[in-house]
Amino acid sequence: MALIEEGQYEAGISRLEEGVRDNPRDTELHLALNHARARSVTALLAQADLDRSTRDFASAAQGYQRVLVIEPNNQRAKDALRQLEQLTTVKDRLTQGETDLRRGDLVGAERQVRYILALDPKNDGALALRHSIDEVNSRTNVPNPQLRTRLERPVTLEFRDANLKVIFEVLSQVAGLNFIFDKDLRPELKATIFVRDVRIEDAIELLLQQNQLHQKVVNENTILIYPDSPQKTKDYQELVMRTFYLTNIDANTALNMVKTMLKTRDVFVDERLNTLSLRDTPDAVRMAEKLLQSQDQSNPEVVLEVEVMEVARNRILELGLQWPNTFGVVNTDGSAVTLLDQLRHIDPGRITISPSPQLKVNAQDNDINTLASPVIRVSNKEQARIHIGQRVPIVSATSVPSTQGPVITESITYLDVGLKLEVTPVVHLNNEVAIKVALEVSNATPLEPTRNGTIPVQVDTRNAQTTLRLHDGETQILAGLVRNDHGSTGNKIPGLGDIPGLGRLFGSNKDTVGKSELVLSITPRIVRNLPYQSPSDMEFSSGTETSMRIPMQEPAVVEGSDDAKDAVAKPMAAQPLAVAPIQTKPQP
Repeated sequence: MALIEEGQYEAGISRLEEGVRDNPRDTELHLALNHARARSVTALLAQADLDRSTRDFASAAQGYQRVLVIEPNNQRAKDALRQLEQLTTVKDRLTQGETDLRRGDLVGAERQVRYILALDPKNDGALALRHSIDEVNSRTNVPNPQLRTRLERPVTLEFRDANLKVIFEVLSQVAGLNFIFDKDLRPELKATIFVRDVRIEDAIELLLQQNQLHQKVVNENTILIYPDSPQKTKDYQELVMRTFYLTNIDANTALNMVKTMLKTRDVFVDERLNTLSLRDTPDAVRMAEKLLQSQDQSNPEVVLEVEVMEVARNRILELGLQWPNTFGVVNTDGSAVTLLDQLRHIDPGRITISPSPQLKVNAQDNDINTLASPVIRVSNKEQARIHIGQRVPIVSATSVPSTQGPVITESITYLDVGLKLEVTPVVHLNNEVAIKVALEVSNATPLEPTRNGTIPVQVDTRNAQTTLRLHDGETQILAGLVRNDHGSTGNKIPGLGDIPGLGRLFGSNKDTVGKSELVLSITPRIVRNLPYQSPSDMEFSSGTETSMRIPMQEPAVVEGSDDAKDAVAKPMAAQPLAVAPIQTKPQP
């Protein structure tokens, strides 16, 4: 059992098994063996699971193997070892998933991600790959892919003062699209457009902007055109609902941002779950997603390694004869002799002087090195406080007059003395930390009580406040808080004790020299900082003041892939679909 207590489970169980074999009928040994096995297996499994959660797979595998030595049929340890063996293929599967994503095989990439996260839920590579897959899905998730393909085709249009419906009729015949017009659309609308080799989607957008119109995609080959009016917008514009689960940003702060930037009115906040739900257009929802993605970042954290050292040196030198302040004469038998008897009958053999002078030779040398080295982890712009010392009670008395005499009441308050340190870090993106430091070192000394019994306390303190900016891992030392004390006291016979050289025979002197210095060393180490986000990711188009719209982005094409070759060949092979002649008058 002592071996098991020390963590040597196999050796302890082996000794118990030997005892059971030697004494098979000893019930106590059987119970101890079963209890030791259960206890050892539980402890080893807990430690192995902890090692696995911290990604120390080698220690975890060793722990599970120790479990199987004690209990060969433990299914939990067998399954864990099997999963750890499968983790050796994680790197290959992650590479395969990244390759599938570059080729555009989102299904294959998602399959690899699910496999990896099932084995290692905190795998950074798999989590990053899943994030990339989600981004590609959000860009390429088009409700009507066939319509999208047709809108990408190039077209050339040349019309002057032509009827708008005629232009859309030409586009309908060339691109194979259906255009439906709202009943309130004015039939006399005309447009002038001269474009060459532009996408049909861009040409439609130009025509709609010229005449203050909007479009709505009905199905894979049908587009509805309607006037840009508040009522028509409410009738035709599709709205979507989206709930954002926020991790770091407060939901009310996100609410103010969404209302200010996107002018969204239908927003709800659940403070219990820290979620934000909004109902708006798909473009507004995508913009809210981009905004929240850039703002919902974890707060930076920094570990501060602080060392506070107070070096105190105290020298005390006391040298000389300590003479008594009063003298008395006594007989050799111990009886007292009055001064008058001493003057009348002086017998030097019968009297002695009491007390006798004492020789004092005392030298003390004290070096005090008080060191405090706390290591604290602080979030960005949060204050951390450290107090190492005591809470000294201070008694105060209050006197209240009354008919039967003053009534004195006492109250106790506590004063914090010792070492007090306050730090407030601000972590910057360039891995620098600005730290506001407030240091105070104090000690309390009680004084003589007052008449009312109140004990005053003298507090000696030294403090420093500063703000400094350091690089990650840079050490800064703050010193110079020095205190020098020099005191001298003497006890000597007046006149005789002042004789140079011989004064030590008629008195003693005590010299006290004290010197102390306070030194502060601080080293910041950034644990987590804000992730770098390129300006291209932080900037995106948001449409106009009256029309909020995010242009559809093309999926990323990997250089060297088949898609890249097709992307180069298509623009060269594409020809304009239609060229309409310049017309001076609209044709009937």
